Amino acid sequence: MVPGARLFTRRVFCFGNPLHGDDGIGPRIAAALRQMRWPEDVEVVEMGVRALELPGLLEDCAAAVLVDAVRGDGIAGQVAVRRVAEILRPEDGATISHAADLQFALRSAQAEFGRLPPTRVVTVTVADLKTFTIGLSPAVERAVPLAVAHIVSLLRAGPDR
Repeated sequence: MVPGARLFTRRVFCFGNPLHGDDGIGPRIAAALRQMRWPEDVEVVEMGVRALELPGLLEDCAAAVLVDAVRGDGIAGQVAVRRVAEILRPEDGATISHAADLQFALRSAQAEFGRLPPTRVVTVTVADLKTFTIGLSPAVERAVPLAVAHIVSLLRAGPDR
């Protein structure tokens, strides 16, 4: 971030389109997180598919957690915590749903501010990405509490752990 800038907010950015079946996992997790009590410095941001807005929202961030769907060889509903480097340099066969825009946004923030805040990515493996379908598959819906638990743990311990 900018040298001398005051970092004060921890943000959870939830990506996804609730009109595309399991791609709605981000907004569903955002809704679950909003039901919880958080310290004043924690903000839950439902991003939809607006990944390109991310750089401006990272500017005053003390820490960030990104939440998104992932398609790959995993079992639907599998929750993983990834390092941001995995988005910037994908190494496995999994494809984070909004990876191209996230890569661009994260690299833009890195270029503008000199570095990213401590950032982790919570992904849920999805199966059904169906256009104009509302609702998650049962396996992905069952993953919501586990994903929320991981996010809570990251915010308590800090995303660098």
